[in-house]
Amino acid sequence: MQKITHANISDTAVESIKQYIVDNNLTSGDQLPSEVILGESLGISRASLREAMKTLEGSGIIETMHGKGRFIRSFNYDQMIDSLTYNLRVHYKDFKEVLQVRIGLEAYFLPRVVGKLTDKDFAELEALLTVLEQQIKEGREDSELVETHTLFHQRLYKVFDNQLLNSLISMFATFQRMLSEMNRVKTSDNETFLQQHKDLLESLKGEDEDKVLQCLKEHFSDFECYEMFF
Repeated sequence: MQKITHANISDTAVESIKQYIVDNNLTSGDQLPSEVILGESLGISRASLREAMKTLEGSGIIETMHGKGRFIRSFNYDQMIDSLTYNLRVHYKDFKEVLQVRIGLEAYFLPRVVGKLTDKDFAELEALLTVLEQQIKEGREDSELVETHTLFHQRLYKVFDNQLLNSLISMFATFQRMLSEMNRVKTSDNETFLQQHKDLLESLKGEDEDKVLQCLKEHFSDFECYEMFF
């Protein structure tokens, strides 16, 4: 028979509250009952309930508004991405798997950008490449180049209004910067890197889907795992 511990009780309380949320069809912005009502309904002590609430708040499931109560938090990816980024910092050897995910995402989304970008979109993307080019000429730190590169790709996919995609691109950029700082990954020289993005933009302007994919292939050609997507 498994010994009942404080951790067991806390985990059970957390799962009970999650199930309560599901069973009562609560969604973003809905308020949870008071501690007294919820505790009695679930058979949870007030101490365990409060501890469970802290766990759920830390997980981004609920939020506390002082003077008002606890509410179901709007869905967001911040904590999921933060957690993944932290784990990748610790387990940097998993970079190949992370890169595979990024290439797979871009191989899927990039061709779907073709024909959807406006003159304003292209002007803003060109402006970012101008910034990147200037940073390269001035010999700026890799972290600055990575940040501009990230903004370019986020702007590229703005048409999809996909928060998770933008968050993942930011996470990939964070990991790329970390690996660069640790000298654990070598990519093409900066001039080639810049030209690849200029070529990509031109292929998007020409609405040439095949050329777009070819540009993406060249962008990731330094990594063996890119071949599985092309």
